Amino acid sequence: MAIASEFLDAFARIPRAQQKKVREFTEKFQANPTSGAIHYEKIQAARDEKVRTVRIDQKYRAVVLHPEHGDVYVVVWVDNHDEAMAWAARKSFEVNPVTGALQVVNFDEIERSLTPGGGGGRAAGLLDRFEDDVLLSFGVPAILMPAVRGVRDPADMLSLCKHLPAESAEALIWLAEGVPPTEVREAVPAPSRRGRVDPADLEAALTHPDSRRRFVTIHSDDELTAILDAPLEKWRVFLHPSQDRLVTRRFNGPARVLGGAGTGKTVVAMHRARHLASAACTGPGDRILFTTYTANLAENVRANLATLCGDLMGRIEVVHLHAWAVRYLKGQGVEIDIASEEEIERCWQAALAGGESPEFDVAFLRAEWDRVVQANGIRELAEYLQVPRSGRGRTLTRPQRGRVWKLFESYRDALRARGKSDWLGMIREARRHIEANRPELPYRALIVDEAQDFHAEEWRLIRDLIPPGADDLFLVGDAHQRIYGRKVVLAQCGVSIQGRSSRLRINYRTTEQIRAWATALLGGAEADDLDGGRDEGQGYRSLLSGPAPEVRQFVSRRAERDSLARTLKDLLADRPPEDICLAARTARMVAEEYQPLLKAEGIPHAVLDRGGDRGAPGVRLATMHRVKGLEFPVMILAGVNAGVLPMRRAAGEDDPAGRAEHEEKERSLLYVAATRARDRLIVTSYGPPSPFLAGMADPASPGETHDRSRDPRRIASRSGRSAPAHLPDGRLPVRAAGAVRALPPLPARRAGRPEVHAGLRRHPAADHPAPDQGGPRLRDADRGADRPIVPLRPLCKEGRRGGGPPRGQRGRGRAGPPPGPRRDRRPPPAPAPGGDLR
Repeated sequence: MAIASEFLDAFARIPRAQQKKVREFTEKFQANPTSGAIHYEKIQAARDEKVRTVRIDQKYRAVVLHPEHGDVYVVVWVDNHDEAMAWAARKSFEVNPVTGALQVVNFDEIERSLTPGGGGGRAAGLLDRFEDDVLLSFGVPAILMPAVRGVRDPADMLSLCKHLPAESAEALIWLAEGVPPTEVREAVPAPSRRGRVDPADLEAALTHPDSRRRFVTIHSDDELTAILDAPLEKWRVFLHPSQDRLVTRRFNGPARVLGGAGTGKTVVAMHRARHLASAACTGPGDRILFTTYTANLAENVRANLATLCGDLMGRIEVVHLHAWAVRYLKGQGVEIDIASEEEIERCWQAALAGGESPEFDVAFLRAEWDRVVQANGIRELAEYLQVPRSGRGRTLTRPQRGRVWKLFESYRDALRARGKSDWLGMIREARRHIEANRPELPYRALIVDEAQDFHAEEWRLIRDLIPPGADDLFLVGDAHQRIYGRKVVLAQCGVSIQGRSSRLRINYRTTEQIRAWATALLGGAEADDLDGGRDEGQGYRSLLSGPAPEVRQFVSRRAERDSLARTLKDLLADRPPEDICLAARTARMVAEEYQPLLKAEGIPHAVLDRGGDRGAPGVRLATMHRVKGLEFPVMILAGVNAGVLPMRRAAGEDDPAGRAEHEEKERSLLYVAATRARDRLIVTSYGPPSPFLAGMADPASPGETHDRSRDPRRIASRSGRSAPAHLPDGRLPVRAAGAVRALPPLPARRAGRPEVHAGLRRHPAADHPAPDQGGPRLRDADRGADRPIVPLRPLCKEGRRGGGPPRGQRGRGRAGPPPGPRRDRRPPPAPAPGGDLR
């Protein structure tokens, strides 16, 4: 018996009472699908002669494939009787005659998605330059060729991809972007076939790698039970062929896997750990070590591996590297007490106070220590005198280096006098013990997740933990997600990956709209490949589609809070609270701004921290760092303000390389947080927004209202008519870049571009008295002062509020400068209570 991925979706949706009956049916079906107790019912007007329904009870039916030949049966759906019959009638399950994979075709979707062919002056198709045979070779079902030929632009392609087999969709996206077919085949290599494809041989078709991404063959009752116990955790069951190859491949040394957010790097690493635990651990004491950068990530991986590996989990050790080093040193009789950040700062101050070098400050010394000494594993003055200091900004003469080194020695003495060490000092101590004693460690392989965050000194320790050999090191990472460490060159740390590098390109988590928006956050910054080369991220795409991210910018904290409260209540009307995560930049923002908001609104919530209960009910609250490695259907990123992202740096940290690196990490942090979203992403700010959001607005529709979907009415702008003070229902008009603008037509929206919302001031009427004539005043809740209510007016060139465009320009288009970031403008004053924009 085999089961389809879609069956697990349907199974998860039905009531628990029916789930129990489905379990009983599948157990019988697994034991003997030809039993006379199972009544197969044909469906009138079914597209596929193999499709049958089977009774679960008086109300529910399962849909199965009943082959004409052979004894392989496939359970593909379960639902209410009428819905199950309708679902099955419009589906076809065919073995692709070219590739040999079992594919699912939805005929209703085909009819809806078909685009008329060319002619009549229509634009050329995106794939016109490819012959049919080329497209068919990538698994495109022949019946879908008219729809494929009708694709005229990327939006058409993304829409059609929802109805194509995944292997076809991946290939067509790359072909449409100009990737040559030969390169596409390298990225998605087809398995070698022996002989002619038999369309009736389901057993052979189910062994095809592309079939295994959507069907799983069940070999035992225990396997079936494990899958049905967690039907939505498909990562445990279904792997992309490119992932599957990496899991089982034998490497003659360290192997590196790169991939953007959501490409399944950690999933591959966990499956690789299970595979090696079975294949490489031959002795009773043999172990696979799985390490990652933080304790939180290690905890997440450990929990997931436990569900994936069963009894094999006893052969896998999951621990973050710092915890491993502390444990190892304690086992060697070495007690390590890690200094806090405050203690480290005091040690630096003590070193500087006792020296005779007023030319240096603490910020410079800390940066030099971290970026030059620690990064290069320098232990002696002679090494420091010779090491290149590229990128440090400030040159040092040889005598200056000598004086700096004395300060470094004073810092280390200050730490030792307190009985303390910093983290990298502890890592070096662990390395020193291993090099001196050569202990017999139990590890047969080492898996490294989040490889981009490890320091060079930590990589040297990793290399020392296992002798070089086949399948010794397997590391996965993405420099775009580097939020802790610094660039390293693995070869310089003793880790040679030459000829053993792979890349994952398909995002399985987020929609293409969220992926494209988050990628744009990076600003085109160049990323490294962890070994001194460049990672250009070419071909990184998602096959999922959904709404564009929403960017909501408010002029006050109160306006943001009110909007978040409404948004959360709207979301909770349709989904469980655990589907939603609200993340902010710092723990202080979570504790002082957003947790009190949820408490005040009576919204159940759980804070994700080291001491928190991961299983507690409620909306998830977390820092952006904490959500790394997690995913949620809805992500809300709050307080994305200037001065928060990027976080302000300490005074004195002024070297150019340090500034650039800091900004790059802060961009990466926002990127990481945004790519935790599966279906919907909302980004809010108050006051001046983060500069990272500059240019992220859709230039065709700046300043949209929050309730745009419910009120498509527009206000006059370019026609020359004056804009009303507020719409007939009391909502505000929209102001953007100094000009009142019409809302864009609905529902057009470019993929990957955000909706923008502005918190604006409300005034009761357009013809109220001027402030200097004794007009009404409102209390500014944020500033604690009275201020006049003023109408919305365009900004003049000088940045003051004026009376609109010059008389000769009225009616000729937008007044003032073109829309876009206005970094030279001061933010408008905070609104009065109730004055935000829905």
